[in-house]
Amino acid sequence: MSDEVTDLRKGDRFLVAQPIEGAFNGSSVALLNVSVSGAQLLHAQPLRIGTRATLTFSKLDVRVTVVAIVVWSHLSQTAEGLRYRSGVKLAEPSVPYAAALNSFLRTGIVTPDTESLERKRQREAERQQRRQSGPKMSVVPPTT
Repeated sequence: MSDEVTDLRKGDRFLVAQPIEGAFNGSSVALLNVSVSGAQLLHAQPLRIGTRATLTFSKLDVRVTVVAIVVWSHLSQTAEGLRYRSGVKLAEPSVPYAAALNSFLRTGIVTPDTESLERKRQREAERQQRRQSGPKMSVVPPTT
């Protein structure tokens, strides 16, 4: 297995240092990380992949409303118990969204995520190791 991971991201990713609460399709969400083209959300209710809906969030005096599409989602263990993590991409570029990220970066609400590709590489290595060490089929010779 190669240690290389494919980076499909279109821009830098930023970790949320202070909670950013919001809503997606009427469900409460918290933004975990953001980029100029999307965000990772944490939420209690499942979201269907392909769902196109309004994402709204606000922090301090910044309020954002954009249309986003769910591109992946899975159940994840968190400190609060099982929650869903979902990745959404913006349906189209948004100047107000980008301005909000810039404001959040300047005020320290988000910080550059310099380790995201390393975490992805580690997850891929762990996944490969589980595949290789998973249950093995053994051949039992026929009895006569």
